[in-house]
Parts: sequence; C-alpha cells; structure tokens
Amino acid sequence: MSCNEQITTPLKIDDWGLIDYQLAFDRQKEMVAALLAGNGKDTLVFVEHPATVTLGRRATQDDLRFSEEVFPDCGVSLQKINRGGLATAHEPGQFVVYPIVQLKKRDLRWFADQFLNVVVDLLADYGVDGYLKAGEPGVWVDGRKICSFGIALKKWISSHGIALNLNNSLETFKMIVPCGRPDEMVTSLNRELGHNVAMAEVKNLFVDHFCKAFAYHESQGVDRSSVWQ
Repeated sequence: MSCNEQITTPLKIDDWGLIDYQLAFDRQKEMVAALLAGNGKDTLVFVEHPATVTLGRRATQDDLRFSEEVFPDCGVSLQKINRGGLATAHEPGQFVVYPIVQLKKRDLRWFADQFLNVVVDLLADYGVDGYLKAGEPGVWVDGRKICSFGIALKKWISSHGIALNLNNSLETFKMIVPCGRPDEMVTSLNRELGHNVAMAEVKNLFVDHFCKAFAYHESQGVDRSSVWQ
C-alpha cells in the first residue's frame, strides 16, 4: 500500500512501541521544538502506553472515580498534561497516534474533524460504523466511545492526538469518568468484532488514510512490515 503518488508533502513515520507516557510526552515536546526551530520534520508517531490516566487542561478530580493517591497502588500512572479535554485512559493494546505536524490549514476544527474521520475510515475497513458527535471529541460506535481525542497546538504545530481502543482490556477506564459523563460506555474494536485485530495491519491502514486526508506521502521508502513494533 502507498499514499497517493501525486501528493508531494513528506511525512515521517515513527513507531515507538510500548513506552512510558512521560517519556513519550518529553519526546513530543522535543519534536515540537525542532519544528519551531526549522529543524524538524512532520511526523506521525505510533505508540502504546502502560496503564496510564491523563488529565487534560479542563480535567478535575470529578473526572476520576478514585482519589489520586489510589492510582499508584493500582499500578496506574496519573499524568497532568497540556492537551485539551478531560480524562483519558491508556493501556497496552490501545492504538495511540501523535501527529507532530505543522497544520497546513490554520483551523483547529478542520484538523480535528479530518483526523477523527481518518479513524472513521479505518473502522469502516473492518466493517464497523464509527461516527462523530458535534462538539464532542472522539469517535463512537453504536453509542459507545471507541476513540478519544485531545490535541495541543503551539504556533500551529500539533502534539498529542488519538487513543483508539483496539485489543486493550478497558480496565483502566473503570478509574475515570469518560467525557465527564458517569454513564458513558466505552468499547474497543476487538469487542465489536469478537476477535483481536493485527496492530501492524491497523498501522498500515491508518497511514494510508492519514496521507490521503492531509495530503502527505511517506518520506522514507521503507518496508513498513519490517519496522512496525
């Protein structure tokens, strides 16, 4: 598979595998600084995290089902970060994507909708009908949230991104109030399909959809199957 050959803007693809959230956060900040300095490249980052709950700028204690002191005892890291949104849960088996890119169009709503519709297109590849909700960040399937979204912008350079539930257990979600709604249900692609999905295949499909949506082509002509974590 390849992106549209007529598209000329290069995009670097990085796969960091399973790494600590704080390390990934620090790397993102370094990459944003490099782009601001004119030394970086637009990059799409794939990553998985150990059990972690992140709190966006608008999050409060009300977005947690337990006091902050409980999280370390449960083996869950709690991180307060600079993205928009409320509380989000991460686990191994979740598909996390961070676009560290200079927005081609200075319109955050456009960027968010394009990015989330990439997820909708990916789900459609598996026969799953995903959709957006007006004014709410994420993707839903039959009333259940399958993908979280939170972005940060610095001089129109993005960081953070999406967390799409693929093969993760969803256990960490029991510790938060998703979307600030106690009755919000979450799901994953393996629950919708009744079986696990191949992460490498998901990554391939996502790159193709992202390139098409944002007018990119891969900057490195490598065999993706040899580099996916």
